[in-house]
Amino acid sequence: MLEENEIVVKPLRLYMENVHGWHIEKLHGSQFQEGLPDLMAFHPRYDMRLIECKVIRNGDIHFTVAQQRKFPTLIAHGAKIWLVAAYDLRKRVELERAYKSLFAPPNLIFYMDPRSRRELLR
Repeated sequence: MLEENEIVVKPLRLYMENVHGWHIEKLHGSQFQEGLPDLMAFHPRYDMRLIECKVIRNGDIHFTVAQQRKFPTLIAHGAKIWLVAAYDLRKRVELERAYKSLFAPPNLIFYMDPRSRRELLR
């Protein structure tokens, strides 16, 4: 099975950088830092975006324990985090839909609750 990075993170990062001129920093988890979004995106015309990328598998997405603990705290302290959930962003139509979702209000908090997440992923 392909990793989340190959299916969602890498295609989105390359598309944003090469097609739309964003500067992207990939955040890495380690024993000292965990539970942060996957990407920080910067553009001269738009506000910064914190982006968490998830692969939809069996109609759902999953957060790590650290993300479940940290994301609500980050949001409560003013972080604006977008969730990009997709089956495969190597498909152009899905990639463009995901990119456009970054111009809607931050949406990650709506995906943290399993009940609302099921509705959103339909």
